[in-house]
Amino acid sequence: MAEEILIIGGGFAGLTAGVALAEAGRRVRLIEQKPYLGGRARSFDYAPTNSVVDNGQHIFMGCYHDTLRFLKSIGTQDRIRFQPRLSVTFLDTKVGKTSLVCPRLPATWHLLAGVLRSDSFSVSEKLQVLRLGRALRTRGGGRPPDFERLTVDEWMERLGQSARLRRNFWDLLCIAALNEDPQIAAAAVFEPVLRLALFNAADDSRIGLASQGLSACYTEAAAAFIRARQGSVETARDVTAFQLAAEGNAASPEVKGIQSADGSVIEANTVISSVPPFQLVRLLPKEVIARFFPGLPSMRPAPIISLNLWFDREVTDLEFAGLRGATIQWLFNKGKILADGGHYVSLVISGAHDHIQREKDELVSLALAELRQFLPAAQDARLVHSLIIKERFATVSPTAEAVRARPAATTPVRGLFLAGDWTRTGLPATIESAVKSGYTAAAEVLKAG
Repeated sequence: MAEEILIIGGGFAGLTAGVALAEAGRRVRLIEQKPYLGGRARSFDYAPTNSVVDNGQHIFMGCYHDTLRFLKSIGTQDRIRFQPRLSVTFLDTKVGKTSLVCPRLPATWHLLAGVLRSDSFSVSEKLQVLRLGRALRTRGGGRPPDFERLTVDEWMERLGQSARLRRNFWDLLCIAALNEDPQIAAAAVFEPVLRLALFNAADDSRIGLASQGLSACYTEAAAAFIRARQGSVETARDVTAFQLAAEGNAASPEVKGIQSADGSVIEANTVISSVPPFQLVRLLPKEVIARFFPGLPSMRPAPIISLNLWFDREVTDLEFAGLRGATIQWLFNKGKILADGGHYVSLVISGAHDHIQREKDELVSLALAELRQFLPAAQDARLVHSLIIKERFATVSPTAEAVRARPAATTPVRGLFLAGDWTRTGLPATIESAVKSGYTAAAEVLKAG
């Protein structure tokens, strides 16, 4: 029987690696610490409102080619509903509702035509967007010599994007994609977002939303795929350490398995770790971290807060919208997105460093106050129920230092491979980055034999 490959972590990255290896005929054993699969991208049944709630609002895009490949493999691609073309609504307390709708034209004309026709931008701002698009298509792609050290805000300013345009458009996109303030986030991880999502192809620019709870889109289908190919998927199995030959003192340490919280040891010569860096540093000996992964301790989390509100009536007919000039950046109308979603909206605060310590009642009051500023129908609506979800370790903060520290799938520890949205995928910490990392780690395992 072929050697069993051990995978630690049951989120998008780990499940993708498991599916890819099982598809290649390898026997997989996947272990997840929590009693459920999905990691930081999951959903659960919420009894007080009889609703399916995601632990945070996740979007898909047409440029998520690896994610769509993964969902197609497990048979759930139809659970993501894509727009026919890119269409985004913005709400502003001063100018009201505006929109960006891109026609189905060849790239990059679809975006340029959408911007020129949009009422979301002044004439000057439209010219600035066109200037940015032209810079990205030139040799060097708008990258100055010190590009790797620039923040998103600094890069956008260099590209002639005004403070108002950055605040009302680019910042909203940056925070949604990178989960970090543009004054902190590295330009190096925002540039591929712009290139792939906006300036590549019209179909790639489309936004997709899960028509069911996020877990229903992949967790059980992926687990069933692995099990149907002689693999196993175990939950509620806590890993406390990797077993290494010579405790990492050898010139090239080698993985021999993992140790569980119950004291048992699972032997394995090939292990894919898809846990976040904050957890990985606790699984490896300190000397191994210092010698081979010195950048991991410098990685810091960026939190996300999801504010889920249920009303006694519909407060908007929009499916989703960006909020300009507010603490809350994005609104998602779950009543329209999900079947039988009721009068339920989900609000998102990304890069929520300044708000993560605030009490639930304070956050609910903030949400209601801002929602009623943007949605007249919310002013008379009665709040029936609320649920605040704080993901303190949602993503790695994509600073320039953290980007340089991202490790590759293959590590100096023989037999140990890494996956996860935080690894060196060339993308920010998104679902696509997680899935891409899973495929990359699986490919490296297969290459190693």
